[in-house]
This record gives sequence, structure tokens and C-alpha cells, in this order.
Amino acid sequence: MPSDGSFRIVLFPFPAQGHFSAFLSLAAHLHDAQPTADITIVSTPRNVEDLRRRSSSQTRYLRFHALPFAPAEHGLPGDIESTDAVPLLHFITLFEATESRSLQDSFDSFVRDLITDAGADGARVCVIADPFLAWTTDVARRRGAAHAIFVSCGAFGSVVFHSLWNHLPHLRAPGDDAFCLPDHPEVTVHRSQLPLYLLHADGTDRWSAHHRRQTSAGYDTDAILVSTMEELETTGLRMLRKTMGVPVYPIGPQVRRRTEHSDHIGDHNDDDVKRWLDTREERPFIWAIRPPFGFDIETTNGREFSAEWLPEGFEERMRAKNIGLLIHGWAPQVSILAHASTGAFLSHCGWNSVLESMAHGVPIIAWPLTADQFFNAQMLEEWGACVEVSRGNWPDSPALERERVVEVVEMVMGITAKADKIRQSVKEIQGMIGRTLEDGGSSKTALEKFLKLHGHIMLKKC
Repeated sequence: MPSDGSFRIVLFPFPAQGHFSAFLSLAAHLHDAQPTADITIVSTPRNVEDLRRRSSSQTRYLRFHALPFAPAEHGLPGDIESTDAVPLLHFITLFEATESRSLQDSFDSFVRDLITDAGADGARVCVIADPFLAWTTDVARRRGAAHAIFVSCGAFGSVVFHSLWNHLPHLRAPGDDAFCLPDHPEVTVHRSQLPLYLLHADGTDRWSAHHRRQTSAGYDTDAILVSTMEELETTGLRMLRKTMGVPVYPIGPQVRRRTEHSDHIGDHNDDDVKRWLDTREERPFIWAIRPPFGFDIETTNGREFSAEWLPEGFEERMRAKNIGLLIHGWAPQVSILAHASTGAFLSHCGWNSVLESMAHGVPIIAWPLTADQFFNAQMLEEWGACVEVSRGNWPDSPALERERVVEVVEMVMGITAKADKIRQSVKEIQGMIGRTLEDGGSSKTALEKFLKLHGHIMLKKC
């Protein structure tokens, strides 16, 4: 792809499906704002293959570059290169592998060659990386490129999680259930909102060491891009600016476009699901089923389904009554949320899912499991856009009783004043999202400002 001397942008997502989706959406928004930009997504070989398939309609403006990566050399089982295929016990091993010296050296060589090539035609180079890959600031500084971190989480959830890692430990005596953040005393955190690896972190364990290395490197970036809106997360963005001390640009929400790329699909595609939804009466459900904790995902690469994961005969009963559709594996989430008959979304509250649900006017039943999801759910409840059905330190989450599920479904989807209020709050957020992404909207303006100001920085450094 020839360049006209404007921008060469390198996108480097952390190898997790939610992060890949957000970076693909970012690529589309960058192309809209700067059509002449030469955009390359960098990842490991298997992830690049997968990203090519998912972004087939973006190939006219999007390149890919695979960095050499041998999972076995990093202590990873099989051919695992992303979190969707890694057993829970190996999560920290994958995180550490993404900051390995061999991967850093390969990325440095790629940026060096790109800078040399760009210099010949006057192009400016910027690396936009995931917060978990903040070591890329070193490469950018060494090679004379600009650098930005793209936070695919919300501002509030991101800055709270950032603070929690910076102020360890958090293990308290039984009964001491809540505490205030030292650097944000207005925020109260409950112990039930901390995943076990963070609850037990003491600053010397592998999780602590990894997060603190990346946190420290992140302070050396030129700018922070966030998949959120100024109007929606005024408080979270204020906290993030105070924490990071660099310009913060709310350029979201980076909601996936159905025409740009799709989810990994299990055993039902978009058309299958749409036909099923088109013919349903009230209260059917779609359940995307993934392997439970403890399943040997290495053996089947997470793609097979086992009937023992469900109550005996459950799927057969749902099929016979025609009231439920079970999808084995990944679901076409955006298509489901966009369908007029979808009335609520039982979600773990990952940020992509939160934004996609709000953008399509669908209330959320929150069941946060880990990381920033607890704080996303907390914020959703403050917005009046969801009801939390359960919470716990995954994988030791408490059992969820059917009575509680029925109660919350009625709260969100029933014919009551409470349900009406939730639906109205979601519709207001949906309208806000639509306005902010229009020409002249705050998110489009923020992205244009980033490209203008940091384009100047790129020109000075190259």
C-alpha cells in the first residue's frame, strides 16, 4: 500500500479476543479519520491468521505483520497464542510471554525497518499498543516513533484496576469487606470485586511483577486513547488524567461494525440466529456455552462441546419446547444485540459487551467475573442501565439460585416501573453514543485532535 507521506500507524493488541475486536474497530475509525494512513496490526502468527479472517472487508486499508512466536519456548502448552485457548493456570505464563525478550526484539526490528522505510517518503510513524504491552514505549523511544496506549476498557474500570495493582496487598481479615483507594479516596472497593489473583497479590508474585512492569512503562507514553465518551465517563476520565499525567482522548465507543468483522462463530452463524429470533414469541433465550473452569481446553482447543456441562436432557428439552437456542462456542453477539426482539443481555460486563449492548439499546443483567468487569457493572448500575445478578471471586463464584435469576429478569424485562426506568436509561445512553460518533461529536473530535497533535510529535521525532 503506497503512502502519501502522512501516517504509518502500528497497532499492537494484547492476544485476547475482546482486545482484538477493539483494535479492529480502532483501525476502522482511524481509517475513517485519516483515509491515507497506512495501518498495520502486529501479533503472533496464529493470531494474525485469525485476524485476517475476521477483517476480510478491511484488507483494502489494513495490513498485518506476524512476529515470530513459539509457545513451547515460553512454557505454554500446545500451540496456544491467545487467552481464549489457554487454561486458567497458564494465564500468567501467557502474559509473561507477551513481554519476552524475543518478542520485544522482533517488534523492535519491525519498527526499525518501518521507520527506515517511512523516512524515504516522509511518513510519520506512531505505535498504538495495548496497556498490557506498555513495554512498546521503549521501542518507540529508541526508534523515534510516537507512542500511544489504547485502553479498550472503560476509563473508570481501568483506573481503579490500575490503582489496585499499585497499592498492594488487599487481603484483609474476614469481615473487613471494603476499603477506599489511596489515590482516589472517593472510590470504595469491596473485596468481592477483586479476582483471587489480585486479592492474594502481595507485590512479589508473578501477577504483581508483570502488572507493575507494564504500569511503570505506560507512564512514558505520549497519549492515552480510551474507548469511551467524555459525556458518559466524566469522573473516570478525570481520574485517569490525574493518574497518567498525559493527554487522554476519549475516542469511543469503539463498537464493532457488523460489516467490518465478525465474532468467532460457534455452531450457528448470523443468518441462523436471525431466522430463529424472527420467529420467536416472548421470553426465549440464546445461551452461548463455553468450556467451564477446569476443562482440558488443550485437548480440543476449546472448540468441542460436552453434554455433561449442562443438566441432563436440558438441551433436548429446550429444543423440544422451542424456547431456547444453545450455541456451542462463540456467538454472533452484535447481530443478536441488534435484533429488535432482544430484550436483555446477561453479560460478564467486559467493556466491549457493555458498549455493544448500550449502543443497541439493550439493558444488561450483570454477572461480572474478573478484572475490570466488577467496576463496569458498578458503573452500569449507577447509570441505571443494569441489575447485577451475582458477583464473586472467579473461579470460586458463589452458586446462582434460579429464584435470583427469575427475580432479576423480571426487574429488567418485566412490565413494571423499575423495568421501564432501566429501559429509558439505556435508550438515553444509546442516543448519547449515536451523537458522540457523528461528525462534530466529541469522540470524533477527540480522535481528530489526537491525529493532529501527535502527528506533529511524530514529525518532530522521525
